[in-house]
Amino acid sequence: MSDESDWDFANSDDAKAEIRAAVGYLLRNTSGAGRADLILELIQIVRDAANGVPPSNSLDEGMPGG
Repeated sequence: MSDESDWDFANSDDAKAEIRAAVGYLLRNTSGAGRADLILELIQIVRDAANGVPPSNSLDEGMPGG
């Protein structure tokens, strides 16, 4: 699935439930420093979204031309 910036949610509670489910999925089976790093990355994603920064393609990070 690609990054999506325009979802069709029924209401804010519906959107929050989707976020909670996604975060739970991403944090499943993580612990220690890896979990902490992932949480920091998620916080940055939320900050970027709040500031209107478009999503980056994380598959390109660290790659030539990415």
